[in-house]
Amino acid sequence: MTSSSAIHNVSSPDARADRIQIVLCGTSHTGNLGAVARAMKNMGLHRLVLVSPKATIDDQALATAKHAADILNTARQVDNLPAALADSVEVWATTARPRDLHLPVLSARDAAEIIAATPTTGMISIVFGAERTGLTNQEISWAQRIIEIPANPDYPVLNLGQAVQIVAYEWRMALETAISAPRPDIDSDDLATTAEWIGFEQRLTELLDRTSFFHRTGSAEKDIAANRERLMARLRVLCRRANPTRNELAVMQGIVRALTEPTAPQPGANT
Repeated sequence: MTSSSAIHNVSSPDARADRIQIVLCGTSHTGNLGAVARAMKNMGLHRLVLVSPKATIDDQALATAKHAADILNTARQVDNLPAALADSVEVWATTARPRDLHLPVLSARDAAEIIAATPTTGMISIVFGAERTGLTNQEISWAQRIIEIPANPDYPVLNLGQAVQIVAYEWRMALETAISAPRPDIDSDDLATTAEWIGFEQRLTELLDRTSFFHRTGSAEKDIAANRERLMARLRVLCRRANPTRNELAVMQGIVRALTEPTAPQPGANT
């Protein structure tokens, strides 16, 4: 697989497609894997990542995919969502339900216009949840924005293949305008990747574990663990929403380091 940092020319549809990956979490039906592959290939997308899939790429999946079987055969499988997003500089989560996560919510069309027009050469991930439950709040906390597909409020349920098809179609339509519009190039090195954020979050969590910060509702280990997960997810949403650059993340790391390292005596200070 070509790394995101090697993607430079974003002037063609193929190059634009090469920086977008569709991420499926916990997919349980093999037919949906095939349907997603067809939807992607119809619109020129080819990067598929499967996070802890319950379904396998079997004969039914390949038969449903038909001429898009190559997308399933080259799909990347990982154990968790952070691993899938490690080299992404932008993450969009799809959901049909309102969430109290204070992230920007856009329609599929508006989101597609932003994605198509984004000049960054870094990887962009669009994440879809399991068929029965959708994305969890914890999974959504890794995103910077949310995509909602407008539908009949009395029955807003789309199957996985349909949802991917709509988002991919809107992106393809928006791409026609985006390619012809002159836009400044942004090097993917300017934006912090998910992996770099994870490193900062892990270090911050380790340091906070040495304090009573996570002991808000009790000292039992299960209470501490629940607080840790909830509070770090909130912090993740806050920071991911800002989409920090690598330099900005480095400033945050420097602040944490300055607050935790022993302070050297200042010249002329009283001892």
